[in-house]
Amino acid sequence: MKNTWIKMVTASTVIGATLVTANLSADEPVLVTPDKKDATKLKLTGRVQFQVGFVDQENDNGSDDWSTMEVRRARIGASGAFPNDIKAKVEANVKPSDVSVRSAKLTWAKHDAYNVSVGFDKPISSMEEDTSSSSILTVERSNVNNNITAPGESTGLWVSGESGIAFYHIGLYNGEGVDSSRNTSNEDAEYMFNAHGGVTVALSEDSEITAMVSYLETDDPNSELGYDDTTAVAVHFEAGAIDVRAEYFMGTEGDEDTTGFYIMPSMMLNESLEAVARFEVAESDAADGIRAQSRYARRTELADDADRGDDFQALYLGVNCYFQKYNKVMFGIEFSELDNTDAGTLESTTLFGAYRTRF
Repeated sequence: MKNTWIKMVTASTVIGATLVTANLSADEPVLVTPDKKDATKLKLTGRVQFQVGFVDQENDNGSDDWSTMEVRRARIGASGAFPNDIKAKVEANVKPSDVSVRSAKLTWAKHDAYNVSVGFDKPISSMEEDTSSSSILTVERSNVNNNITAPGESTGLWVSGESGIAFYHIGLYNGEGVDSSRNTSNEDAEYMFNAHGGVTVALSEDSEITAMVSYLETDDPNSELGYDDTTAVAVHFEAGAIDVRAEYFMGTEGDEDTTGFYIMPSMMLNESLEAVARFEVAESDAADGIRAQSRYARRTELADDADRGDDFQALYLGVNCYFQKYNKVMFGIEFSELDNTDAGTLESTTLFGAYRTRF
């Protein structure tokens, strides 16, 4: 298994090179260096997300609560299109406490069946993780996703595309995050392999189902991934006002597995009001394999020394209000239990409120 990804990415590279060569005409340049005056399209983008939260907790040490009002995300970006099907995109975090690169990539997008990209971005580790924060239906992503398949951004090279009902993404990354965007010199290079693919099938005029699998593997479990390998299998069903998403996760480190799933149904009650629920469960072979939610269950003093266990369950109930085109107000409540911590069961009730806009 150690070198499985090397074989897979080598084969993928050979196949990709063959496809690219076959589709380049004799007089078409292979290497293009775009000039800013040649841009055919330039666009500024951004998002601002404001959030409030309150958590009330109890474990064997007693009870405690914590509250916050914060700018959850503030990002600004720019994208450009150039001749010869070259696209560039850069996005930055601009919160006062977090000024950093979110993504920076260059893409050759001549063919829908295979786009070739290089740069700094998230690998595709799960359906929920790949859903933009502007589009997720709950205020925060599930804790099982955040514990297993949220490796963050990394520098790499990837090929992605779609044909008919199928889509895919294959990438090779260095496994290092924004604080160390290259492999450390004078040490053996460690890499992270990413494979993602699935199909979308139309069931009727207003309904469809998508099934997908995401896989990550690394030689260095101390990298951004945090595991030797992770797998996520997801299904997304849409039919008119009904939306149902479900995903199963597994992360392996040595002989220990951490697994879990969520199921999230939602329904548009009218043109602007949406109801959503999410139930999730996770368990780990490691005694400290699951950590409480970063927002906001691990923020109280009660959870400082007892925020890790081996069994977790949570229920989220919420409503989302959409107005104008890119504005959303979200309200939610989540009940969760993290079992077998150093102070018994950590029981948390968290209230969320959020306002999100993008441009």
